[in-house]
Amino acid sequence: MRLLSKAALAALLALGLATVGRAEPVNPLLPVTGTREVSVRGIFQFEPGDLFQIDGRYGPFLNPNLQVGAEFGYRDPEGGDSTTSLGAFANYHFPGASATLPYVGLFLGYVDAGGSDGIGYGLQAGVKHFLNSTVAANAELQYRDSDEAGAENSIGIVFGLSIFLR
Repeated sequence: MRLLSKAALAALLALGLATVGRAEPVNPLLPVTGTREVSVRGIFQFEPGDLFQIDGRYGPFLNPNLQVGAEFGYRDPEGGDSTTSLGAFANYHFPGASATLPYVGLFLGYVDAGGSDGIGYGLQAGVKHFLNSTVAANAELQYRDSDEAGAENSIGIVFGLSIFLR
């Protein structure tokens, strides 16, 4: 009986290891190692109030999951000082069989708000939906904050278009 239990456990372990190595098929529209993304985006902000924002990003994919790059942003809040930011981002993607590519990421950079400057940081989570192999529409939930005295954090939804250079 013990031998049968050990054999059954070994068979289950072997079956489990065999399925771990099997990868889900990846949609051929999605980026691969070396693909570069250029995007332009605008924001609809929830907090702290109304504002206009546009940003641009450039970032290569180090592998199908990890992308790092640079981001430049300009914000013009209603009744406040405009803000520019320049920083780096890292996004971790979850590729699959769909043309939709979800991701989570981080931002860290320099922020200049009306003459006072500081370090900006944030989190983001979003999706890129590929219209073809070179163009994707994207949406991102974004949180941004800074160490600047008196600066308010912000939460918003960013919409944009990306071009992928393969």
